[in-house]
Amino acid sequence: MRLLEYINKNAIFLDIEVHDKNEAISEIVESMAKAHLIQNAEEFKKEVYERERLGSTGIGKGIAIPHARTRAVNRLVIAFARLKEGVDFGAEDDDPVRLIFLLGTPVDTVGDYLKILAKLSRLLKEDLLRKRLLKAKTGKEVLELLEEAEGQNC
Repeated sequence: MRLLEYINKNAIFLDIEVHDKNEAISEIVESMAKAHLIQNAEEFKKEVYERERLGSTGIGKGIAIPHARTRAVNRLVIAFARLKEGVDFGAEDDDPVRLIFLLGTPVDTVGDYLKILAKLSRLLKEDLLRKRLLKAKTGKEVLELLEEAEGQNC
């Protein structure tokens, strides 16, 4: 299972300007809807917000992985967003979040969903990858960085 099966250049949003985590989630979901990656932006947003209320998806070191199982997608989809300025996601380390991987998965595909969450968490522990994602200039470069990191961690 490879990340690039679920994320493409139309799902990469760089230097988004937002003021808080709800605005970040909303902006990413709306961008996903414009790219035709999800069917129902309002439903998906609601489900991501509900999941976030259960506990923060801020995993530390400036990263958040908000996610939801939803009927708003036909297949697992990942969006990557880099925020212009960090926002509070309620992470344990209190670091502001600038790198967000937002996942949507159909209600009935739990196994793949958990594997992708685990893989992302593992890859993003690497300081070098995080630093390089913060400096990437294009969506293509983001994809190349993720592919390289995934290849090194197979």
